[in-house]
Amino acid sequence: MTGDARQSAALSPPARAGLTAGLKAAVPMSVASFPFGLAYGVGVTAAGIDPWIGASASWTVLAGAAQLTMLSLIESHASWAVVVLAGLVVNVRFALYSIALAPAFKDFPRWWRFGLPYLMTDQTAALSLHYFTVTPDSATRRWYYLTVGLGVAAAWWAGTIAGITIGGAIPASIDIAFTVPLVFVILLVPTLVDRPALVAAVVGAGVTVATASLPHGLNTVTGAGAGVVVAALADRRGRR
Repeated sequence: MTGDARQSAALSPPARAGLTAGLKAAVPMSVASFPFGLAYGVGVTAAGIDPWIGASASWTVLAGAAQLTMLSLIESHASWAVVVLAGLVVNVRFALYSIALAPAFKDFPRWWRFGLPYLMTDQTAALSLHYFTVTPDSATRRWYYLTVGLGVAAAWWAGTIAGITIGGAIPASIDIAFTVPLVFVILLVPTLVDRPALVAAVVGAGVTVATASLPHGLNTVTGAGAGVVVAALADRRGRR
């Protein structure tokens, strides 16, 4: 291969910058996502669901909060209509992420615009929105999103498989459900850069704790919704 061919085959400097930044951001999120996926895999085993049907949701749904909510409803013998509806309601927030990311995505090549949304998670969307505010280059943005998205998804998939494989060997006295809020705590830290974000974090955490008695993990959804509303009001007031 000639020098010119090697140069054309290599990633461009903006792409390498996005890849490098994405790897740095993905590592802590992946470390947190693995036990989150582990908790889901263990839940599948405990619910008596066919392990590979349960695992397939981590590829087809790829949304931890929705999967855990649906799993809880299945264990409660809820109808499939209720299970599916609950999953859709929990995932409504992805429409908001899509609206926020759309201005950046419109500058991506077509196959990137169609492929990258599959990797959208809370972690990937939040980190990318924060990164995009300080990085205007389109190539850097899409490689960052791809790297973070793949890192988080791979950790979730690995955790799911591990949970299903060794779930029965984990003592019942060990509660790994704490990994769910842990993921969101880690997710919040790099985004607390202004008053609306800080207000959203405080209110969201407070409401989540205060509504801990709600079934099916709905306290997390309630807290997130409260945080979003209060942040929007704080941001609007700050612009006056």
